[in-house]
Amino acid sequence: MSAEGTDMKSPIGLFRANITPLDRLIKTTVGRQDMLGDLIGKLARQAGKKGCQSFLFIGRRGIGKTHFLTLIEHAVKTKKNLMKSYTVLRFPEENNRILSFADLAIGMAELLAEGLDDREWREFYASTAKLEKDEEIVDTIVPRLRRYQVQSGKRLLVLIENLDVLLTEQIKHEQDIHHLRAFLMDSPCAVLIGTSPVYFPGLYDNKSPLYDFFDIQVLEDLTEEETLGVIRKNLEWEKREDLLKNFDALTPKIQALHTMTGGNPRLVMMLYELVVHDNLSDVKMQLQKLLDQISPFYQDRLKDLAPQERALLETLALMRSAPRTPANIAKQLRKTPQQISSLLQRMTKAGYLTASDNPQDKRSRIYRIKEGFFDLWLVMSESRAYRKRLGFLVEFFEVYYRDAKEREKKRTELWRGVEAAGTKKAKQENLYENLDYLSDVGDAGERSQTKLELAIHKIKEGDPREVNRLLGEIKEIAPKTPAFQWMAEQTGRWAMGGLDIDVRKWLDELIEYWRTQRSGDLEKAVEIADRLGRDMSGRGLHKVRIELLADALKGVPEDGVKARLLSDIAQSQEMDGQLDGALISLKGALDIVRKIGNKASEGVILNSIGHIHDVYGDYTMALDHLQKSLEIRHELNDRAGEGDALNSISQIYRARGDYATALDNLQKSLEITQEIGNREGESATLNNIGGIFYAKGDYVTSLNYFQKSLKIQRVICDQEGEGTTLSNISLIYNDRGDYVTALDYLHKSLEIRRKIGDMRGEGTTLNNMATIAYARGNYVKALNYFQKSLEIIRDIGDRAGEGATLNNISQIFDARGDYKTALDYLQKSLEIRQEIGDRKGEGITLNNISQIYNTRGDYAMALDYLQKSIEITRKIGDRKSEGTTLNNISQIYDARGDYKTALDYLQKSIEIMREIGDRTGMISTLHNMAIIHLHNKEVKEAIEKFIKALQLSRKSGNAKGIFNVSRHLGRLLCRLGQKETGIPLLRQAIDIGKTMEHPDVAEIETLLKEYA
Repeated sequence: MSAEGTDMKSPIGLFRANITPLDRLIKTTVGRQDMLGDLIGKLARQAGKKGCQSFLFIGRRGIGKTHFLTLIEHAVKTKKNLMKSYTVLRFPEENNRILSFADLAIGMAELLAEGLDDREWREFYASTAKLEKDEEIVDTIVPRLRRYQVQSGKRLLVLIENLDVLLTEQIKHEQDIHHLRAFLMDSPCAVLIGTSPVYFPGLYDNKSPLYDFFDIQVLEDLTEEETLGVIRKNLEWEKREDLLKNFDALTPKIQALHTMTGGNPRLVMMLYELVVHDNLSDVKMQLQKLLDQISPFYQDRLKDLAPQERALLETLALMRSAPRTPANIAKQLRKTPQQISSLLQRMTKAGYLTASDNPQDKRSRIYRIKEGFFDLWLVMSESRAYRKRLGFLVEFFEVYYRDAKEREKKRTELWRGVEAAGTKKAKQENLYENLDYLSDVGDAGERSQTKLELAIHKIKEGDPREVNRLLGEIKEIAPKTPAFQWMAEQTGRWAMGGLDIDVRKWLDELIEYWRTQRSGDLEKAVEIADRLGRDMSGRGLHKVRIELLADALKGVPEDGVKARLLSDIAQSQEMDGQLDGALISLKGALDIVRKIGNKASEGVILNSIGHIHDVYGDYTMALDHLQKSLEIRHELNDRAGEGDALNSISQIYRARGDYATALDNLQKSLEITQEIGNREGESATLNNIGGIFYAKGDYVTSLNYFQKSLKIQRVICDQEGEGTTLSNISLIYNDRGDYVTALDYLHKSLEIRRKIGDMRGEGTTLNNMATIAYARGNYVKALNYFQKSLEIIRDIGDRAGEGATLNNISQIFDARGDYKTALDYLQKSLEIRQEIGDRKGEGITLNNISQIYNTRGDYAMALDYLQKSIEITRKIGDRKSEGTTLNNISQIYDARGDYKTALDYLQKSIEIMREIGDRTGMISTLHNMAIIHLHNKEVKEAIEKFIKALQLSRKSGNAKGIFNVSRHLGRLLCRLGQKETGIPLLRQAIDIGKTMEHPDVAEIETLLKEYA
């Protein structure tokens, strides 16, 4: 098909016959050659025969029926064999004067007179035109036409358009139709070639004179290939070498044009200039103009249809959001599914609709109006809201810029235009409006990204109304992902004027990242994401960072960059409690570095995997990966990495309670750090060694190592390390009962951590402060510290820390006797720890839950939780926690009066404590043994255990142990009449208790008065 009425480089407009040069029509035709050749062959074959066939070509408006008749006329007039056999009589497109067969006969006489330019025929026409009776006209003209055929040897080839209107609305008497049939059939002197946009009743009504009379063929829309062909041919005609050289770049737009027009030739050529010039800035005006101009065309098309068919099209056009399934359409039209099914099939067959599988269920079909522009015109006509928003522009852009990179290229061009427009407000707004419409194109993610970009632009311009509109649209479509939710929330805060300058910078960088990624510059996108992700991680935006880095991974080849990104993702996943996800990410990174042979990175990643297994409590797997990491680093002579691996290995043995092996690994690590001059690593290792001695209850040695670590940290200005060590030192003074000194260290730690923005460390320090307040019996203050800690921990997304803090808060309510609230906190803690796979933490929380049920006297439930806890501790090899749990189990049997079983469990517990060198645990267990011996009236054994516990407490400087043993042993000895030994112990308990601000001091003082 070719253009039907456009001059070279003409503007967009409607196209009329007889305007386009004939040679252009012929040379730019596509998609009709086969049908034309078939018809010409049939005309040639029946030229010398007595009988002859008439033809009817059916096609929707705009399909090129007028153009096709022009091609037929040209072929007949230029081919010698046909010129000898036919005289062409072509009626005008509008034949409103023909109301009978007589009028048709007069028309043929008139056309013949004009075509032959013969005086005799002109006079004949003039005389017959004056006749008044139809019978007389027919009887005069028909014989003369037949005589012309006999004398000239040429049949008349009558070309008539809109045959449906002529034979149903204009010629209404059936007798006239019979006359026409007789004229064409009896001693035929003429062949009729007609066109019609529809099948009309006379064609399929078996009582009609024209039933089964025509050779009927259907003119189809252009295929996509033919649409490309017609544009190419027109460019060649116009000698547009600039565009022909880059025709491949035009192809996606022409394909989009084909989708919008459904391959309708007239519409294709109407939008020809838009495609050629890509004049997006004028597209709104051009499309509005086009839709106005095309209204008569579409109005005529609707007139061709039955009322139900028109209703169906309008209903489909208005269904912009609901799936256009037969069921939904039937509901809208209030028809049965059977009625709608029949109607849909008929309209699809007629070329008005097209159907595809429903992606939602794969069973039903989705219907749409085949021509995108017809669809848009209908909805524009029917929907005021759609006209206001100019939804047709969005739908046009959806198909015109369906390639994401093409869209981004256009957006970049428009944004540059906005910047260049400067103070030219009208131009800037026009460009912005096109950006706004383009923001409705693409998937939900792309639309949300571009709308956020527009919103931020409008914030900077001070247009709150537009910002609110855009944020409202984003809320409806944005994917429910952390990055989008966070960014929309922050943009809203910015609009209200309350946003941190760093966050504003991040929003701008996120916009830049999205732009870069959509443009296809993945290398630069990864660079932005990496930098931005590191900044965000420090503020606890782990989910946002994970999403950002995962997005940046798309399209990145399997190289060191991808491995590094996966490792970074794992780091945030661990912080967010997504241990399973972290492990998957690290294994992905490990596969890559092994594939590319990067041994150094392999060692680092194995270390990280070992750490995840450590958090899980899977110490065997943790050690396996850490040992492999150590081997690789040793092989590479990576001394710093070797020291790091040894340090990590030591923490596994510490968790297992194997303090000797832990210390052995730490000593090796310390030697390496000192050898290579790694002062930061040296201080960290000294700190960890101090932690081992603290766990063993050897506070003097522990404090010595902590002080050495602190000294180095202050020399090298390692403030993060200093904050950690100060907090660790406070634990020693806390256990000694010197809460004033402990708090002094904690306040120094808190000051440093707040100064450097170490939010995780700040949360830990507040937690430790709460523990001291709790020990002093100041539950309100303790709860306040815990709540502040919890708020920070949640802000930074530290799921493991959240689980631990909830566990700690429960102890406040337990001490108050509010067991219901205590259990609520413990259940929340348990859920988090189970969710993130924190097996060690899970065991601790189960242990604490058991203590609530023990206090309530529900020993069966308490024992059940303790059994679950000990099962976990044994499975993960946590000897210290196993000893603690055995101790707690003994308390259940003690409460039940089963002292033998209780002592058996305590014996197992103390054996573990001795094995791992846990002095604090041994003191607690010996104390509990003494209490049970007393309950069993075994006074001698009780005194023996109390004395051992007191000796160990004094040796290790454990003030809490001294306080507890002194009060109980002192009271026992006084009751036994051994006041000379018992009273000094009670006084010692009072002195230590006052230092500790212990709430039970008054009770002990009363006891002392009783015995003194």
